[in-house]
Amino acid sequence: MKNTIKCKYCGKEIEISEALRHDFEEQFRVEEREKGKKEALEEIDLKVKDKENENQELRDRNKELGNQLLELTKSIRELKDQNDRRDIEAQKKINEESSKAREEGAKQEREKTGLEVDELKKKLTDTEKALIDAQAKAKQGSQQLQGEVLELDLETKLKKAFTYDEISPIGKGVEGGDIIQTVKNQAGKTAGTILWETKRAKWSPSWLPKLREDGRKFDATLVVLVTINLPKEIENFKVMDGVIITSYPYSLSLAGLLRRNVMSIASAKFTAENKDEKLESLYQYLQSEAFRNRFEAFAEGVVEMQDDLLTEKRSMERSWKKRETQINRTVNNMSKMYGELQGIMGPALPDIKKLSLPAGDLERVAGIEPA
Repeated sequence: MKNTIKCKYCGKEIEISEALRHDFEEQFRVEEREKGKKEALEEIDLKVKDKENENQELRDRNKELGNQLLELTKSIRELKDQNDRRDIEAQKKINEESSKAREEGAKQEREKTGLEVDELKKKLTDTEKALIDAQAKAKQGSQQLQGEVLELDLETKLKKAFTYDEISPIGKGVEGGDIIQTVKNQAGKTAGTILWETKRAKWSPSWLPKLREDGRKFDATLVVLVTINLPKEIENFKVMDGVIITSYPYSLSLAGLLRRNVMSIASAKFTAENKDEKLESLYQYLQSEAFRNRFEAFAEGVVEMQDDLLTEKRSMERSWKKRETQINRTVNNMSKMYGELQGIMGPALPDIKKLSLPAGDLERVAGIEPA
């Protein structure tokens, strides 16, 4: 009988005793594996349960910590809200105090600015008054200067035209006319005198009595008034109340005729027996239409040229004067405005050299040429 069997696991022929032992061993190993497997599973289940318990504890802990965190966050938010409210209240108080301080400061600044503005207005009023006074004085001085220029120009022309005569200005402060012309012949013998008075002002009949008195004072043969502004009834020249009145353009031409008549009067005084009658006749001749016509014919050509020249000159002077007035007014207004801004802003206002008024410019703005 065969004592071997084929192993169902390895396929080898083994003895029966060996096979049984092998089966037992194999069964033991299977049982051991099953047991180990069961124990491993149990251990794994235990670990899983422990892990689950641990996770549950962690979840519970996290939930508790979350609740605590929510409470803490709520407390922090409440504290922050309280702190914000305190900050708002504090800032509100600061703003109120600052507003009061600013309002008080603004009030003081307004009062200070008001005083400065009042002071500036007073200064401007004083300056305008001073400027008006300066302009009035300048105008008066300008008229006086123009009168002196007219007098000097007439004196120069008389000296140049009548070299034999003695042409002397009457000093300032001396009552009388402006120029005394002592008429002399070629031998140097005095024939008579002509008293000249120049006027640029508006015509006034009150001048004539004073001029007649001045003529008597200087024992003048003739008294002549040269005026820029003739009365309406006089076109070129005329004798009124013993005074010969003429305009400046006719003055030199009239001077030649008057000088010849003074020479004639002197000759009549020396040669005529009944000189009074002849002097009267000569005086009447001076007032006659014949003398006027002769003089006008003599001076017509000269006068026409002088009129053309004076018309052109007056036109240019009017244009220059208008431009000068516009420029002065513009510069004056700009300077005033700059002065006001400078008074308010002080050094903060940029310096504009063209608007600064150095010494002498006030007179130029007022129309006064500095000396």
